[in-house]
Amino acid sequence: MEESVAGRPTKYKSDSIMERRERILRVARKMIAQSGVAELSVRELCARAGIAQKTLYNAFGSKDHVITLAVTQYTQEFNNSVYYKFPRKTLEGQIERMIKVHSRNTQLRSYTTAIMSVYNSAQSDRELRNAVRLMSTNAYKPFIEMLNEEKGLQAKVTPEHIAAYLTTNTYATLTDWCIGEIEDQLLVERVCEGFLMIVAASTRGKHKAEAEQWLSDLRNNRSSWMTFRKMAEVEPGELRAAFLQTHKAKQQGQPAAEGPPPAKKSSGDSSKGAAEKPAKTTRRSPASRAARKT
Repeated sequence: MEESVAGRPTKYKSDSIMERRERILRVARKMIAQSGVAELSVRELCARAGIAQKTLYNAFGSKDHVITLAVTQYTQEFNNSVYYKFPRKTLEGQIERMIKVHSRNTQLRSYTTAIMSVYNSAQSDRELRNAVRLMSTNAYKPFIEMLNEEKGLQAKVTPEHIAAYLTTNTYATLTDWCIGEIEDQLLVERVCEGFLMIVAASTRGKHKAEAEQWLSDLRNNRSSWMTFRKMAEVEPGELRAAFLQTHKAKQQGQPAAEGPPPAKKSSGDSSKGAAEKPAKTTRRSPASRAARKT
């Protein structure tokens, strides 16, 4: 098996070495959750994991690489374990994911603080920092590709351009939250508001109109926004279920499921599943929105 962090390959040729690697990451995640990244000592990490410091540096290169891989691995597992109702290429799908991810962040402050400390450190390896940025740009990529394919971007706005602005806005907002400048209950709204402002300013036609409508609903706390937010946010029980589902899949050597079992469809779902029916949300139709403005 081969993985890489910031372009640094980490190759493992035996089950015992693979197990040792996973143990290091598992212990690192536990220590970050318990006391944060500032208190993460390589010596204590190695002692808890039962390995020599040389083994850690040979495998990962630095403490920052361990932190980044531990947190990004968790993020990937979480995303694979949580069910999303809307496709990633839609605006609703992006907003749903942002609400879910950032409501999760408020429950796992130590993880977010750890990754932001690596990202914002002047001493961080540039490739490592780029790897952290890639976590965000990859999340926006399907939506931006859709905008580009449908010629929804304004003139002189490239996919790379809008991706950079969205990532910078997201991480700047998260940094402010990590240092206490933004209250927990306001994080989701602040991240989503920044996202919608950039999308509205960078798109045209129906995409611009849709982003502006969402932005207006958010700023005015309309029922359409509040209902969608409540539907999408991560509750403590869902967060724990995601952990348990991922852990169980690992024990069985299977990938974590990306959605609920088919047998749990509600009576209102079609044979294709609830994800195929975004019209079920409380968003107003274009006609009703037009009537509201007149």
